[in-house]
Amino acid sequence: MSEIVLRAKDELPQEWFNAICAIHDAVFLQPPFAWTSDTSRENAEDLCRLAKEPTFGVVVACHDRDLIGYAYGHRLPVDHGWWRAIAQPLPPEFTREWDGRTFTLTGLAVLPGQRGRSLGKRLIGRLLGSRTEERAVLSVQPAAVATQGFYRHLGWRLVGRNGPFPDITPPHWDVYVMDRLPRQEPAC
Repeated sequence: MSEIVLRAKDELPQEWFNAICAIHDAVFLQPPFAWTSDTSRENAEDLCRLAKEPTFGVVVACHDRDLIGYAYGHRLPVDHGWWRAIAQPLPPEFTREWDGRTFTLTGLAVLPGQRGRSLGKRLIGRLLGSRTEERAVLSVQPAAVATQGFYRHLGWRLVGRNGPFPDITPPHWDVYVMDRLPRQEPAC
């Protein structure tokens, strides 16, 4: 039986870091995702930097003692700029930010052989349920149609496509928002 473990927001043990990076590579260095030869290294560097953020949060799914999935993110700063890269204008009441308004779900992955058991849904529910922000945002590669369907099924809504971003693969990303975060679900 898989267990969802919520780890304190300021802790990311080295063995979890290594396992999260390995799961990332197993999931995101495969079609339909676009990647470069630097994607694995860049992900590890980003995770290392994000784990030092005071608002960082991480949840992992374990089977026995092995990590089989993860979700992590952090609070967006007021001057984050996510909305400026979306081509169509968004209403000012939507784009207005204040400290604590928006959480970004930066990473979510479940190993392919472990899917179909609601682990992704449970990971998101535990992570977002532990947060105090009003809403959450994430970005998805446009080619990841099944991933986008998964997020829509969970209640995320597409607000636009941002980019193009020079020197980023892929150059465009679809941006989704969940306006009301779920409250903490009972422990497993």
